Amino acid sequence: MADNTPSARTDDVERFFTSLKSMNELDTLEIRNVVRGLLSPTQRDICFTGNYFRATANVETLLSLKNAKDFQAIAMLARSLFELAVEIRLINEVDNAVEKIIVFSDVEKLRSAQKIVSFKRRDPGAKVDAAIYAEFVAKNEQRINQERVATWPGVKKVAHWSLMNMAERTEKLGAPFEEIYQVNYPQLSLYVHSGIVGIVNISKETFALLAGIAFTIALESYMQIIEAVINEFKIYKADGKLKDKMQFAKMLPFTDGPQQADLLRQAFSL
Repeated sequence: MADNTPSARTDDVERFFTSLKSMNELDTLEIRNVVRGLLSPTQRDICFTGNYFRATANVETLLSLKNAKDFQAIAMLARSLFELAVEIRLINEVDNAVEKIIVFSDVEKLRSAQKIVSFKRRDPGAKVDAAIYAEFVAKNEQRINQERVATWPGVKKVAHWSLMNMAERTEKLGAPFEEIYQVNYPQLSLYVHSGIVGIVNISKETFALLAGIAFTIALESYMQIIEAVINEFKIYKADGKLKDKMQFAKMLPFTDGPQQADLLRQAFSL
């Protein structure tokens, strides 16, 4: 039977943190230099590496937040990692995904620039230098709008390049994304949003439990991102045991002592 005492839950947070740290160390040793060494990356490569490097930056930040009192920042980063995992996994599930991602990036840049220019026009006295944004709009508005219409004909507003909301994206991807979105994502959102709704009348021990949940989601999301990169760039061809090493790195912090660690290593033939 699981030990649900406050000290046990705090120990679990430490184990989840250590598991994430272990995964990051494996990533650094086995994967990151390969990704950094890509020569003449294609737009498809950039779609994968962009999500990957955003994820690694989030993980590095997350590893500086091992105390349960940082649960809100931990929850924010876990949610971001989950969204990046959905994004990178969706590339292979949507027709012409790379083209759509590139165009959508420009659509979003144009939308942001237009908002700034519009604000400046409404309030000329505002201390906002909108010149560079106005120049971007003037040079690129027609082209981007034409590309948007060609990419998504008949669609008035493109909220995401896949034309799906998060619920639809995770449903398309299936396990583990759909369950995390339906069960855990609302929890993360509750503690990320402003106000006291997420924290009123909860105990100190609950903060540790919440941090543990967030670390669990962060770890699963990080592994999904790493595996997507391994598959895309065929890094497993250089090391056929790489995915086994990932599972070992995930499980090692949950062993009790050298003997269990050795048995786990033998189970993965490492």
